[in-house]
Amino acid sequence: MIDFRYHLVSLVSVFLALAVGIVLGAGPLKEPIGESLQSQVDALRADRDDLRTKIDAANGNIDKQNDFVTSAAPELIGDTLKGENVSIIGAPQADPEQVEEVTNRIKEAGGTIGGDVSFVDNTLSLADSADFLAGLRDIVPNLPKDDSTALRAALVIALTGNASMLEDSKNRKAAVKKSSALFDAFVDAGRLRTDTDHNPTQLFVVIDDENSTLAEDTEPSPEATDDKANRTLITDFINSLTTESESVVVAGDAGSAQTGLVSILRTEKSRASTVDGLGLGAGAVITVRALAAGEAGTHGHYGFADDSEQIMPGKPKEKD
Repeated sequence: MIDFRYHLVSLVSVFLALAVGIVLGAGPLKEPIGESLQSQVDALRADRDDLRTKIDAANGNIDKQNDFVTSAAPELIGDTLKGENVSIIGAPQADPEQVEEVTNRIKEAGGTIGGDVSFVDNTLSLADSADFLAGLRDIVPNLPKDDSTALRAALVIALTGNASMLEDSKNRKAAVKKSSALFDAFVDAGRLRTDTDHNPTQLFVVIDDENSTLAEDTEPSPEATDDKANRTLITDFINSLTTESESVVVAGDAGSAQTGLVSILRTEKSRASTVDGLGLGAGAVITVRALAAGEAGTHGHYGFADDSEQIMPGKPKEKD
């Protein structure tokens, strides 16, 4: 059994060790320890100041480039979309001001807005979709057997009027004629929001959520364990849309280039062009240039992020 003397010896040892530490710290080890800590603090401060200087310089360069692109917008976009119909697809949380800015720049380039739709959270989801899919298959019986592919194909047909992804070529023309009915089905089911009439187009701008974190959304929805992850549904749709249209540009803000749809598509080397920089005046201008370049057969990744290929593509020929 441990007696009082054991506790006493232990306490004396603790206080003795503490006293030795105080003596050493205040005596022979005081200067080396103090100098080492001060040196580390000074180095950290220097690194902080250096990083701050570099960030300020980088932001200054972006601001200058943005100001130049914005001020030169009329010359940069000209009539590059003259006579073209363009559809704008907004993500569920897309910034209305960014949508409006892109819309205005398209019009300045001579284009018209053929369609303006917004996705909702369940636009492409398989959760509670049995009746909805049955309705789509009533309209186009030849939709693919896989439910996720069928949902995506129906939406692509509705937006583009094209149906080359369908297996039975004999039914393609019939499916094209059904595109308006498919579009109405998505709207009536609350899976698309729109204030415009159905008007299939071949040019599309997809605007990502503001401060998008789609790249972090990798898990299937808990309501449907066999549903694909949301990011996969969206990127699969984008890739299908590029196959059935002439030009698709996915645009977002700086957050989208880091953790959003723009980042995902750049990583996956998608055929869709991407633009970061919405929220800056130049973003909408670059989007128009990218859309016109895509129509001419040039696809790329543009903007101010580190993984962009260049700020904007070369200017395509203006429409006669």
